[in-house]
Amino acid sequence: MGGGAADGLLEEFLGLLVGMLPTVLGPHRDQAEPLWIRAAELFGATAARRGLAAGEVIEEFQILREAVIRFLYQEPPVSGGARLSLRDVLRLNRAIDRGVTHASVGHTDALFFALFEGSGIPDTPPNGRLVDEVRSQLDELRHDVIDVIGHLPGCNGDGSIR
Repeated sequence: MGGGAADGLLEEFLGLLVGMLPTVLGPHRDQAEPLWIRAAELFGATAARRGLAAGEVIEEFQILREAVIRFLYQEPPVSGGARLSLRDVLRLNRAIDRGVTHASVGHTDALFFALFEGSGIPDTPPNGRLVDEVRSQLDELRHDVIDVIGHLPGCNGDGSIR
């Protein structure tokens, strides 16, 4: 991610996004959808501040999709003898597609505001203040998910993946 103050931020995003997926796909999806969109937009905005091009932020989100699907088919969830259904995989892909779209929106918005407020080129690499601000927003999103369902599935209390 550029090293220095930004070390670990990608892992925090990964933990949050992966942890949110069961909520986005489950019975609380109506409450979780706006949080998923906020997380994806924050991911995109942070990518712009990291100096990534629009295609790179989309590629990072696509890598998340591939990793999740590979993991699911490596050890498919079994419920009553049934494997992961096509419906569930399609729902997962739609959720990640929305994430890709909103990551792109966040990236574009960050570039627009960088242009509007200054040179048009985000500061790279991200400084400590920016990293702290992003971490604060990630914490807020984690707490919002916990408020919706009582916990963040698949994650430790700090948002890292179990």
